[in-house]
Amino acid sequence: MLQLEYLALYENSFSGEIPNELLQLPNLKFLYLYGNNLTGPIPNFPPHCNLIELFIYENNLSGNIPPSLRNCRKLTSFDASTNKIEGTLAIETFCMLHQLELLYLEKNSLTGTLPSCLWNLPNLSEIYLSSNNFNGVIPQEIGMCQSLVELSLWGNQLTGSIPDSVGNLTSLELLVLARNSLSGSLPGSIGKCSSLVEIQLQENNLSGQIPREICDLGVLQKMYLFKNKIGGYIPREIWKLHSLKEFQLYNNSLIGEIPSEITLLKQLNSISLAYNNLTGEVPYFLGNTSTGLVSIDLTGNSFYGPIPPYLCSNGSLEILDLGYNRFNTVSFGSIFSCSSLTRIILRDNQLRGSLPACTFPTSAISYFDLSNNFLDGQIPKEIGSWKNLTKLDLSNNLFSGAIPTELGTITNIEMINLSSNRLVGSIPHELGHCKKLLLLDLSQNFLSGHIPVNVLTLITLQHLLLQNNKLTGSIPNLFSANQGLLELLLGKNLLDGSIPSSLGNLQYIYLGLNMSLNNFTGQIPSNLGNLDKLQVLDLSHNSLSGQIPSSLNKMVSLSSVNLSFNRLSGDIPKNWGKFVILSPGSFSGNENLNLQNLNHNFSKSINKQNDRAKRELVALAVVLGVSILLAGFCVAKYAALTRARTRSISSRRLLSCSTNSTDELPEDLTYDDIMRATDNLSEKFVIGRGRHGTVYCTEFGEGKKWAVKLVDLSQSRFCVEMQVLASIKHRNLVRMSGYCIRDAIGLILCEYVPGGTLFEVLHQRTPIVALGWRTRYKISLGVAQALAYLHHDCMPMVVHRDVKSSNVLLDFDLEPKLADFGLARFVEVESDSSNTVSAIVGTLGYIAPENGYATKINEKCDVYSYGVMLLELLCRKMPVDPRFGDGVDIVKWVNSNLNQVDNFSIMNCLDEEIWYWEVDEREKALQLLELALLCTRFERETRPTMREIVNALIKIDR
Repeated sequence: MLQLEYLALYENSFSGEIPNELLQLPNLKFLYLYGNNLTGPIPNFPPHCNLIELFIYENNLSGNIPPSLRNCRKLTSFDASTNKIEGTLAIETFCMLHQLELLYLEKNSLTGTLPSCLWNLPNLSEIYLSSNNFNGVIPQEIGMCQSLVELSLWGNQLTGSIPDSVGNLTSLELLVLARNSLSGSLPGSIGKCSSLVEIQLQENNLSGQIPREICDLGVLQKMYLFKNKIGGYIPREIWKLHSLKEFQLYNNSLIGEIPSEITLLKQLNSISLAYNNLTGEVPYFLGNTSTGLVSIDLTGNSFYGPIPPYLCSNGSLEILDLGYNRFNTVSFGSIFSCSSLTRIILRDNQLRGSLPACTFPTSAISYFDLSNNFLDGQIPKEIGSWKNLTKLDLSNNLFSGAIPTELGTITNIEMINLSSNRLVGSIPHELGHCKKLLLLDLSQNFLSGHIPVNVLTLITLQHLLLQNNKLTGSIPNLFSANQGLLELLLGKNLLDGSIPSSLGNLQYIYLGLNMSLNNFTGQIPSNLGNLDKLQVLDLSHNSLSGQIPSSLNKMVSLSSVNLSFNRLSGDIPKNWGKFVILSPGSFSGNENLNLQNLNHNFSKSINKQNDRAKRELVALAVVLGVSILLAGFCVAKYAALTRARTRSISSRRLLSCSTNSTDELPEDLTYDDIMRATDNLSEKFVIGRGRHGTVYCTEFGEGKKWAVKLVDLSQSRFCVEMQVLASIKHRNLVRMSGYCIRDAIGLILCEYVPGGTLFEVLHQRTPIVALGWRTRYKISLGVAQALAYLHHDCMPMVVHRDVKSSNVLLDFDLEPKLADFGLARFVEVESDSSNTVSAIVGTLGYIAPENGYATKINEKCDVYSYGVMLLELLCRKMPVDPRFGDGVDIVKWVNSNLNQVDNFSIMNCLDEEIWYWEVDEREKALQLLELALLCTRFERETRPTMREIVNALIKIDR
């Protein structure tokens, strides 16, 4: 063994630690232990180490890299990636390895800054440090590493700008700096990296314009700059990138038109410019490349005119995403003749005309979305030949005629949405043959006839929406426990007969059961009480009679009930008192229904067996009464203050500077400019009101929008606080650009964030905004990084004290920005006390429990509020929701579900959309749920810090 030079034990199932004796072998030169289950630390290396190659990646090694590694002066290749190694890259360890050529340490937990001397290693050609926790800036010394060919630093916490010295790396072929917090402009010197084949700078905070020098990279094949803040025009010199194959700039702030010179890129096969501010017509010959474009994504811009007919000129186009633009003309013949297409999304344009009634080719199309246009005519039956189709959305158009029966032959179809058209005729029973169908939405048409039995009883169907039609007949009593229906909406039709008792077998239904505005008769089936997950029940405007079954008390998840305008009699279920109080109209129009024992006086004539229900309702009434009195007092107080403030503002007109005036505004902007731009703070410019002031939106100059916040100056430290806030800069904090004071009035000038609040996106947008894993993760990480910055990087520390979804603003690409520092406080670090502030503030549902008893509140109250926001983001439920039950908030509700032993209870906590994610994304969502529960622990000392939360989030998404 002493003479052993080469040892390869890779990709076995070895476990345990690496024996110390192994690395002590004096002649060992090549050691390959990768792809095992080895644990523990890396052993120390001998004083006279002869190792040349050491590959120990894809194990479970932990601890620090031993300083004795510096003894391996002959080492050329070191790969310890995909382990659990911690610590820093010590200067005394790595800077002595002058023979090192390959350094792979990605997917570990390394921290600290990148040592400058690392870039002085003369032979270093490949360095992979991705997916760690490195911070700080990229050193200027990187330009000294002349032999560097591949550099990958993605997925760290690097800040600052990309150094100009990167232009010295003339041998560099791969540059990967994605998913950091890099800022500033792309250096023009990058155009000197003449060997560059691939650039990955996506998911940073880069701004400025695309430097024209980048077009000098003649061998560049892949350019990924998406999810930054890059503005300006696409350089016309782009034609010089004659080797370019992939061009990904989506989610930026690009303006202008796509230069016609882009059609000269004959190697181009993928282009995505989605979600920018581009306009104009798309170049006519965009698809005219040597090999043909494979993917085109121009979603979310302002392109207009015709969709070019030759995008699939070489028959290789697979993905065509042109939604959310202003296109008005399309040649469907040229699109449908492209047999390679798998995805066509033209939704939310201004397209007119009809789909051609011709023989379509055998198609690979799996996703076809033309929703929200002005298309008319009949739906071609030839769509039934698209055997790979999984999603069909033609909703919100002007289609007429019957639904083609041929749709029932598409065996792989999962979603059919033909809602909001002018379709007539009956629902084809052939749709019942679609054994993978999850959603069928035929609502808001003119359909008639019976609902096919095999459609109603389709086992896989989760969403059946048939409301607002002219359907007739009775509903068969054939629903079974095997069905996966989550919502059944049959309202506003001409259905009759009795409500089938077998509806009570639908054990998974929870989103809604709506059979209103029909002609149903008979009694409400007692079996409906089995629907204990159902949230919305609407049986209004029918001819139902008899008593409301007492078994409906078991429907504990109900948040909304409507039984109005029937012929019901007797008492309502004893647990439904809250619905009578909150929405009495939900029971009106039933002359013989007894509400007397549930009015606001709670008559003493209630039967003794209902004493418990009476006590609950009395308590609820007291709470509501007190709340109403308090609300009335607050409203009156606010009105008085508002009147006084209005008189004060009106009298001054906010136009003259008094001796109490201070301006800290951009050089080209004055107080008078703000007043002119807002028409003296006119109501027409108001975009929001909060507890801390009114927010106006206006423009200064061409196209530059700003938010202006008007506040009362309630404390003398306003100027000081504004100066400190103006110095706080972070990509996930709303940037304040200046402020001015006139007497007791303050105006704060902030950046305008156009995407609304997280609260609106989660709870108020119609239709519901789809939020995939990547978006929810981005929001979670962005807010966490903002709070970590406030808590750990600001001096003095800033505690926000009002973290909530309505204070998280979203830009066009749903990048989060924490806003509203009206309750924020600065906390000095003192040796004799904790970092605390004295106050009980915040928003109901987000307030940490210690706010009710502690005299001092520290930054952990922000951690708790952040955890609540995470639960809200994952569950898509408000922090305080009647569906949780009396006195139960989202934290208690989630914990109670997690205490159940079945997986359904755990998944039932989460937004339904998450159920359909890929397995790995669902697992990440559950890890995020676990982190949220750590943040919302009752004892604040046991909650993690925001810096620990950021690190945990980064590990979740590796």
